[in-house]
Amino acid sequence: MSDERREYIRHPVNVPIHVFLQSDKKLKYFSMSDVGEGGVAFQTNVAFEDGTILKVNVPHVQPPFEAACVVCWRQVKDDGFEIGVKFLDEDSRFRARMVEQVCHIEGYRQTAIKEGRSLSAQEAACEWISLYAADFGGH
Repeated sequence: MSDERREYIRHPVNVPIHVFLQSDKKLKYFSMSDVGEGGVAFQTNVAFEDGTILKVNVPHVQPPFEAACVVCWRQVKDDGFEIGVKFLDEDSRFRARMVEQVCHIEGYRQTAIKEGRSLSAQEAACEWISLYAADFGGH
């Protein structure tokens, strides 16, 4: 594994994503394990080769996020692989930061619900922003 993996700060999330080869319209569903400024990592049973161009789609955010990316690294994990991909353009990198923030807010809301608190998405966003937003941009 190269130093490319360490080039971007990543944050754990558990958000379903769709991944497909740029030339393949058939979607494959994976769970994102990390998202960061430079790209995402996900678990799969497909050994994508370094340099493979993929499209990543995160349909559970509004507006849905879709971006072209390139496979930068792969490592064996559990019964498959963890694949790291890097976004191909600056706009996608910026939008990924917004997706990352939405994922953190949703995780915060889900934790509150497990603790017996009922929070709307808006309430969770307001609380999360007041608690964590100042540290969020510190990548």
